Amino acid sequence: MDYIETLRQYVGERPIIAPGSAVIIFNDNNELLLQLREDTNDWGLPGGGMELGDSFEETAQKELHEETGLNAEELKLIGIASGKETYYKYPNGDEIYNATAIYEAVKITGKLKEKEETKDLQYFPLDNLPHLNYISKIFLKKVGYIS
Repeated sequence: MDYIETLRQYVGERPIIAPGSAVIIFNDNNELLLQLREDTNDWGLPGGGMELGDSFEETAQKELHEETGLNAEELKLIGIASGKETYYKYPNGDEIYNATAIYEAVKITGKLKEKEETKDLQYFPLDNLPHLNYISKIFLKKVGYIS
């Protein structure tokens, strides 16, 4: 059981602060990798919640691999998103305020493959993105990739 699941046993659906990381990946055509998420059934950046003892960078590396099968030889911190605008209510009723480190992946290795939290993975041009989940829009605006 992960940290957030354990915490939910005590607080139920009430709002919590959820530290985590998101990873921005571009291919050689400058297209952005997006994940069709299993939990929310919408498109967003690969990423997720921090586990006890992990750093933001460790979280980014773990989530990137868990959700996409890829590894980053280097992660470049490009922003932090937190505050009232990062509030999110999951379809199951759980409420969170994200505190997220946003990284850009450099020198990707591995094979792109869908993992357990992923329905689909696709690259999209920035000027033709699918409908993004609310929180990924916030992250991409925060670092200046969309307006």
